[in-house]
Amino acid sequence: MKNHRKLMIKPLDVLLIVLMMSLSFVPLGVFFASQLNVPADAPVYAVILINGTEVDRFRLTDDANHLYTYTNAHGLTGNQYNIVEIQGMRIRVQADNSPDQIGVNMGWISRPGQTIVVLPHRFLIRLETSIPDSEEIIIPF
Repeated sequence: MKNHRKLMIKPLDVLLIVLMMSLSFVPLGVFFASQLNVPADAPVYAVILINGTEVDRFRLTDDANHLYTYTNAHGLTGNQYNIVEIQGMRIRVQADNSPDQIGVNMGWISRPGQTIVVLPHRFLIRLETSIPDSEEIIIPF
């Protein structure tokens, strides 16, 4: 029986598995590389998207302290709602009526590139910064 299992896995299969596992870390490397080029004093913006459409954009500042409620007037459907809290240089979904509360459980985010997603509501908060085009990372594939 042991000999039969040895015949099933070939050396090329192992190489392919190792290669695929290594490639799975490329997005993580791209994210960290993009964070290296962000100046510490660069302005951070919170972008609110509903159904893929930008509905709000806020600049996060040290003295910010706001609470915003998004309902069907903003593009949500039915009785859906999301309450977003901004406190200083961080933002979170304070409350929503989605079944799993994943957006609420994400907690605070404060670094460019971080996101909070409430999938049932198609609601997304994305943090970004304005970096001049000359400093963007271009990774050839």
